[in-house]
Amino acid sequence: MNAKHVSRSLSRHVKAPREHAWKVLHDLIEQACGGYVVEGDPPPHGEGAVLHLKLPGLQELLDCDEPLVETVLSFEPPWRHAYSVTGPTGLDLYHGTFVLRDDGDECHVSWGVVVDPEPSPQGLAFLDFAVAAIDGFLDVVASAAERTEPD
Repeated sequence: MNAKHVSRSLSRHVKAPREHAWKVLHDLIEQACGGYVVEGDPPPHGEGAVLHLKLPGLQELLDCDEPLVETVLSFEPPWRHAYSVTGPTGLDLYHGTFVLRDDGDECHVSWGVVVDPEPSPQGLAFLDFAVAAIDGFLDVVASAAERTEPD
């Protein structure tokens, strides 16, 4: 019997246009990670972009100094950004996706992740950490997009 992959999802309604929320999302990703190790196509956020994840509590959880590497798999402005995370997560597979749906002058930001079938206890602990981190991050994205003016 084949095991099913484990998935989680989160979402926020944002009282700002989709294009503005898209820009804020990517500015905050870059800021949180300290910039790109490799810029993608198109620069800097596009496909192939590489970031080293530096999140509070992450190194303690992993008990390792090796960085986690986020690589952009798909970049489709202004609605879809898919990425993988590799490194000492306890998971063989971690694919996350941000999707922004247009709602006129507002938008809906959602995030989903798919990980290994039957993850190890370390993998489940990392997944729980990631969900909590993205939950807080979506609050920051929504707040920043709502309080700043679109370009």
